[in-house]
Parts: sequence; structure tokens; C-alpha cells
Amino acid sequence: MIPELVTLFSTSLTFFSIYVILSLNLNLEYGFTGIPNFGKVFFFSLGAYVVGVFVPRVIQFVFNISEPACSALASTQRMSIAAQFPILSITIFVVSLILSGLLGAFMGYVISYPSLKLRGDYLAISLLIIAELSRVFVRTEPSIVCGNNGIGGLPNPFIWMQDPVLKELSYSILAGAIAGLFYFYIHRLVNSPYGRVIKSVRDDELVSQLLGKDVKIFKAQILTVSSFMSAVAGCLYAFFIGFVYPDDFIIVWTMYAWLMMLLGGVANNKGIILGSIVMVVVDRGLRRIPSFWLSLPFDVSYLRGIIFTITLLVIIMWRPRGLLPEKPLDTPARKIFEIHLRNKNSLKHPSS
Repeated sequence: MIPELVTLFSTSLTFFSIYVILSLNLNLEYGFTGIPNFGKVFFFSLGAYVVGVFVPRVIQFVFNISEPACSALASTQRMSIAAQFPILSITIFVVSLILSGLLGAFMGYVISYPSLKLRGDYLAISLLIIAELSRVFVRTEPSIVCGNNGIGGLPNPFIWMQDPVLKELSYSILAGAIAGLFYFYIHRLVNSPYGRVIKSVRDDELVSQLLGKDVKIFKAQILTVSSFMSAVAGCLYAFFIGFVYPDDFIIVWTMYAWLMMLLGGVANNKGIILGSIVMVVVDRGLRRIPSFWLSLPFDVSYLRGIIFTITLLVIIMWRPRGLLPEKPLDTPARKIFEIHLRNKNSLKHPSS
């Protein structure tokens, strides 16, 4: 019973970390900068594709594996080799994280300039089209991640641990630590003078331009940073499930990120945590409920889509800014003003 609870906790923590990273960088794009990115799954998938391309080729090259990378035998051999060489497993994981982030940042920068010429709905649709085209291309091109079949045998960096529960828990803690670092970074970023600039871009681009700010450069920078984070999240996801399948990266991932952001609170990082918790509870909780308990004529897992859709509609109609709406930027000047205001009020109304 205890190992099952630990496994449930570690799985939930890993998905929570991935959800937090995805919704955080979407919040940075849309909540703080006003970029409606509906192609989030594209940058998320880039990280997974890096793992699917880099890891098998490196292991095959180092250990001279003659079997084709897409074969089941090669997958088994990769897992066995990684379990025997801890340093290799950890090194491959770290390098994959770096390569994933760099590729995501590069693609975010490259796509930003032509796509940012569009505004509003047109920008959102163009990013959505890019995401879908990339999925179809990878699905039909066998040289990337084995086409429609996908590629397995992607070892967890802690695969060398003998205890399977400890292995899962270690990876979950690592994923949580990475998500925590990203949260701290974005929190500091949006509460800095740079954060005030991107919020001004979101609120009124024309005024920002009149004040001498190059709006396109700021938007390109935000897309670059957020795409870096999305690709890292995709890398964490690929190593966690140990398999990369192109049709796994559909628009649902983008909708998840939007739902968590809208549910928790637009331009509120604490709201992102709340939205991610709700997502994990609903998503992972429904997976643990056998369909015969509810006597439904369909798989209970389909309830997730129904619940998420209804929740999104309710939020849009009645709480468009989320459960935790945006708060003023936490700056030193604001703190000084609040202290001055409290002192002024205390002088007007002295305690008896």
C-alpha cells in the first residue's frame, strides 16, 4: 500500500511540475506581455523530440549497437546500458536538458519576428498551425523519432537505482526543483523594471512605442525565454514516460496550459500554482477511479475532457481573470508608498 501511495505522489508531483512550467511561461507570454500563444505544444514537443533523437543515437554510437534505433531490441539494450552506467545516464539527461532549452529558445526567437507581425487572433491561429504542422511532419518522417511508431528506450536518469520507488521519487523531486527555479526566475523577472515594461506592452503597445520601447524586441525576448522553458518541460516529460510518440503532442497540451492559467489567475504566478494543483487533482484523480464505480457507458477517463471544458467555459463567463486576479507589481517603490500610507493613516486616526 505504501509503495503505491509513493508512486501516486511521485507521478502527481512530476506532472504538477510539468504543468507549472508550461502554464508559467504561457502566463509570461499572455498574462504579462499579451502574446496569445496557441502553439505552446509545439515548443513543448521540441524538448521531447530532442530526447528522442539525441539519447538513442548517443548510446548507440558510444556502445556500437548494431540494431536499428527504432527496434524493440535496441530499446531494451539502451535501458540495460543506462542502468549499468549511472554517470552516463545523468550526463545524457543534463545534456538533453540543455539542448532542449537551446533549441526551444532558438525556435522561439526565429518564429517570433515573422509571427509577431500579426496581432490578436491571427497570431494565435498562426502559432496553432505551426504546432500542428510540426506534429504531422514528425509523424510522417521516420528519421526523427521513428515516425508514427515513436521511439522508446529513453532511460530515466535515475534508472541505475535498485529501488523503483526511490527512482521515481528522485526524478519527481528533480522535476519539482526545476519548476521551482523557473517560478523564482519568472517572479523576479515580472517584478523588475523589465516586468513593468512588458506589462506596458501588454496594456498599450502604442504608448510603449511613444516612450521609446521597441515592442517587437521585447516580445521576441519573451517568446525566446518562454520557449526555452516549454522545451525543458517537454524534455522532462519524455524522460519520465521513456517514450516519444508524435501524436502525443496534440492541441490538448496547449489547452491544459490555458486552462491552468485562466483558472488560477492571469498575470498571477501564485494563481498558476493553484491552477496546476486543480489540474493534477482532476487529471490524476480520474485515472484512479475504475469506470464500474460510476456505472458509465464509456471510459471514465473521458470525463476529464468534459470537466475541463465546462470549467473553462465557467471561468471565461464569470471569472475571466481567474480565481486569484492580478495584483500590483511588488516593487520597492510600492512598499515605500504603502509604509508611508500606513503612517499617514495612523497619524489621522491615532489609537486611544
